[in-house]
Amino acid sequence: MSHFLVTWFMLWCIILARGQCPSHQQAAMKLTITSERNSTGYWIARVSLDHGAHEHEVGPWEVDVDHSSVKCNDVESVHLVTTITAPPQHLHLNYKLLPGLGYYRFHDIPASWYKAAVTCRKENGHLLVLNSPKEFVELKKIWDASGVKGDYLHVGINDFDKEAQFVTVLGDLVNSTGYAQWGPNEPNSGDTANCGAVKRTGDLYDSHCKNLFPFFCEQSLS
Repeated sequence: MSHFLVTWFMLWCIILARGQCPSHQQAAMKLTITSERNSTGYWIARVSLDHGAHEHEVGPWEVDVDHSSVKCNDVESVHLVTTITAPPQHLHLNYKLLPGLGYYRFHDIPASWYKAAVTCRKENGHLLVLNSPKEFVELKKIWDASGVKGDYLHVGINDFDKEAQFVTVLGDLVNSTGYAQWGPNEPNSGDTANCGAVKRTGDLYDSHCKNLFPFFCEQSLS
């Protein structure tokens, strides 16, 4: 989620909601605050929010306004804090949030590594990249609860460019991800196994890309 804090001093606050469709598509978030003195002498602030919408966004943008009044030397001011909460962009409706980790969708129908990677891209995500033992433990709970048989999942790593030098689908070296727990003598299948898989034990293995395994698609929090 994204949070924007805007502070203003005033006597009154009016939030205007736009009921009509805009004449053009908004490409980004725009927050506008204007203030003026009305005919009774009160200061009035108007808060207007425009934001773009994407096909896979879930939930509306929310605007919360909190205020408190302060009186000093017979002058009263209102301290206004506006918090805007926005959903992640391009989030597929079937993704589940694991707080502090990311958004995930488990695909229980086995597929090749290539098909799994394409499926995740179509959902505006990517094939799972493990970044910590905690992440694996939490995802294994979903995997175990699904009842899907088999001991392996596809993960988003490969050594297409250089043999035995595995990188993630995001272009990072596996050793820099925070999770490089290889199985015994792994990787060891030479140039015949260029994709990655993780076993239920948590160990990484090199794998033939045509192997049919279930998989997670992921969308990061950042």
